[in-house]
Amino acid sequence: MNSGTVILLIVLGSVALVTVITLVSFRLLTRSLGLKQLVEEGIVLTEDGVELPRFLWMGKMKVSYTDVETVELLPWYKGLISILLFRYGFSVRSICTRFFHEIVVIKLKGARVFEYLLVTPKNAQAFVEQLKFRMKQSRASLNETV
Repeated sequence: MNSGTVILLIVLGSVALVTVITLVSFRLLTRSLGLKQLVEEGIVLTEDGVELPRFLWMGKMKVSYTDVETVELLPWYKGLISILLFRYGFSVRSICTRFFHEIVVIKLKGARVFEYLLVTPKNAQAFVEQLKFRMKQSRASLNETV
């Protein structure tokens, strides 16, 4: 083997090693912070609201059910066309963890950096139904207290 081949093998081996170490570290970090389910699903329904990952999946962000305006379920091809044609504008946060999967479009109330959330939960139909039910419950409880 000549020296060029050896250098190329060393560079490729180093890149592979750094990639493996980075992925293992990321997995350990997400598990230690309790973000495993959030990383797998992209979005989680809790008692208080919807949990989303923060920038680079480091930490959680909560959105109350009363802050959700509408929920819509799109087939993946309609969602792709909507995204490419900027139907939702530039105030979109896309947390798509599954390709070729139904897309849930969540529109948020008020002035926010992201007006729309696009997510792909494992069972999108059940997720939409459960989110609508919890939105209805939170609005009913809010009306009772007022």
